[in-house]
Amino acid sequence: MLTDVAVLQFEGVFGLLENAGFLWALLIGTWGALSYSFLRRHRNGPKVGPTQVSGTTSFGLTKPRMSEEEIFRILTTTEVNIQIVRICETPRSAREIARGLGEVYPGHKEKGFPPDKLGEHLANLERLGAVKFNGEKWAASDVGVKMVKKYFG
Repeated sequence: MLTDVAVLQFEGVFGLLENAGFLWALLIGTWGALSYSFLRRHRNGPKVGPTQVSGTTSFGLTKPRMSEEEIFRILTTTEVNIQIVRICETPRSAREIARGLGEVYPGHKEKGFPPDKLGEHLANLERLGAVKFNGEKWAASDVGVKMVKKYFG
């Protein structure tokens, strides 16, 4: 009797799977659910880094921006990155940063550091979270200053 019930249940399940309308509804429902969850998750971009709310900065605690190892790796790709963070401990314009780098690297003393190279370094450091641009000047972030002092004195 138990085997008869099991056979009837299997026949019911296989009967549904043979029904084309049921399969289409199952497929469309699955695609819809996956699309809905994807759009909900990716609608506003990733939730990492600081968020601006009415003039204050709040840092999301759910996902860190980058690990300390990643920050260290990017900072040490070139000595220029470390020097830029050091120069930006007091907020400076890009021209002042270029002049400061010209003083550190004698080959760039006369004209300053090349603007295209400086822009590339500043963009990488900003993505990293080591420096911030406030609309007028570049300033080293707390994370950038901490990392440079911790590892490079």
